[in-house]
Amino acid sequence: MTVLLFGFEPFLDYMENPSQLIVETLNGNVILNEEVKGVILPVEYDKIEDIIVTKIREIRPILTLGIGLAPGRAKITPEKIAINYRYSREGDNAGKKYRGERIDPLGQDGIFTNLPVEDLVDYLNQNGIPAELSLSAGSYLCNNAMYIIIREARKYNSLGGFIHVPLHESYAAKLQRPIPSMSLDTMKRGIKLSIEFILKGKKENLTL
Repeated sequence: MTVLLFGFEPFLDYMENPSQLIVETLNGNVILNEEVKGVILPVEYDKIEDIIVTKIREIRPILTLGIGLAPGRAKITPEKIAINYRYSREGDNAGKKYRGERIDPLGQDGIFTNLPVEDLVDYLNQNGIPAELSLSAGSYLCNNAMYIIIREARKYNSLGGFIHVPLHESYAAKLQRPIPSMSLDTMKRGIKLSIEFILKGKKENLTL
C-alpha cells in the first residue's frame, strides 16, 4: 500500500509554498513500510478535482493527506472538517473566483475527516511540534482539496484528511511585514510524525 501526499504550488504573494517543499522532500520516502507518493497540485479550481480523483483511483492509498499553507497560523493545524463551499476574495492562479458555490452539488454540506486529529495534535505537541486542532480549512483551494480527498478516500475505505502548516521562516524573513512562521525542518518532521502516528493507529486496528 501507499501514502499519497498532495501539496500546492506557490500562490498570491507566496512565491514559495512550504507544502510543496514538504511533499517534494517526503516523496519516495518509506514510512512504516509504506512508500510515500507526492503530488503537487496547481492552485486552480478547475484542475484539482480531476487530479485528486485520478491519483486516488490509480494508487488506492492507505492514507491520502493534503498539505497546505495557512498564512498567519503559527502552528501545524490538522483539520477536522471540510465544508461543501467555495468562496474567495482573491482569484486562483488562473484568476478564477467563487462567490459561495458548492464544491459538489450532490454532496454533503460538510465531511469530517476519519483521521484521529485530536489525538494527533496531542502526539505532535508531546514530541515538541507546536500543533493545534483546526475546525475550519477556510473556503479557498485547501478546503476544496480536503473535501474531495475525504470524499474519494471514503469510496475505497481508506483514510483521508488535511493538515495546514505555517509559512516557513526563510521566506517569512523576506516579507516586509510581520507574519508567524516555523522552520521548514520542524514542519517536515511534524508531517512525517503525523504519517507515522496515523499509520500506526491504522495497522493496530487492523490486527485487533
